[in-house]
Amino acid sequence: MGKALQIVLIGTLFWVLEGWSQQSGIRVIAGGDVMLGSWVIDVIEQNGMDYPFQHIQPMLETADVIFANLEAPFTTGGDPFPKKYNFKVPPEMAEVLKAGGINLVSLANNHILDYGIKGLTETLETLKKWDIHFAGAGMNLREARRPAIVTIGDWKIGFLAYSLTFPEEFWATDSTAGTCFPYHHFVFQDVEDLKKEVDWVIVSCHWGQELMDRPKPYQIQLAHQLIDAGADVILGHHPHVIQGIEIYRGKPIVYSLGNFIFGSYSENAKVSMLVEIRLRAGATYEIQVHPINVYNKEVEFQPRPLDGLSRQEFLNYLENLSRELNISEVVISSDGKLTYKKKNPKHKVN
Repeated sequence: MGKALQIVLIGTLFWVLEGWSQQSGIRVIAGGDVMLGSWVIDVIEQNGMDYPFQHIQPMLETADVIFANLEAPFTTGGDPFPKKYNFKVPPEMAEVLKAGGINLVSLANNHILDYGIKGLTETLETLKKWDIHFAGAGMNLREARRPAIVTIGDWKIGFLAYSLTFPEEFWATDSTAGTCFPYHHFVFQDVEDLKKEVDWVIVSCHWGQELMDRPKPYQIQLAHQLIDAGADVILGHHPHVIQGIEIYRGKPIVYSLGNFIFGSYSENAKVSMLVEIRLRAGATYEIQVHPINVYNKEVEFQPRPLDGLSRQEFLNYLENLSRELNISEVVISSDGKLTYKKKNPKHKVN
């Protein structure tokens, strides 16, 4: 069958262990939080819309889908919501997403309504203008539940996005705009229904606690339930730092992707990752982690690949976080490829 298609049987599930092929499968790259406001605006205006991606472009340019969590509305105005931090971004900055190839975003987070319905409306209009797929927010709950469907050749990827973060006023209702909270009375049915229409279902969740490097029990429970309902990949964000990767029923759960391009000089978010997931027919997957430096005092809103000792320390750290989550032994090689094999202890959720 050739090296690119070598597989190992694990129970009734298949996991691709080697033969990373650039010629087959759907290549998804997932990044974390993107907030193009504040200090980053002047830097990009001076250096060009493609500035943030110049050091990572080689890994992005052949991807079929590039995902990010859009952490701020594209808007010219609106009234700020009364809370500590409110973000907004000039609509013309959406060209940055296009320049980097980002074609799929989640709107389900705790900032997309920072400037009210006007901010959300302008965001939706802007994303449509730039032909960027989105899910997770809308003018009512029905719209917020609506999936995005990305067609690549003969394949279809369905995408749903949910926010489990406060303020609760941001959650859409039948008659008010906002984000989609994953209420049990519809969320699993939505996943099941979408699975009938597409080849793969990706679910994005804004959840957990900021700066916490381990998921809370409710995140693990919900992620498992979403996969039981038919989801193929779970992508998490909100903590601004990475969390581990779990393989549940042969499918990846990335609990937190950390920051991607974020308009702050935080001392708490210095390293992060892009996660590459190769989707293949027959429920097979490949995962490769690309560690990146997002410490803006060093990289000035231009993520750069980690190398040398910093890269290996990052991969070791992620491997240790991931081993805590998995029923099988997780190994992340020096080139970032994730594999796993059976071990005896029963899986425990602390």
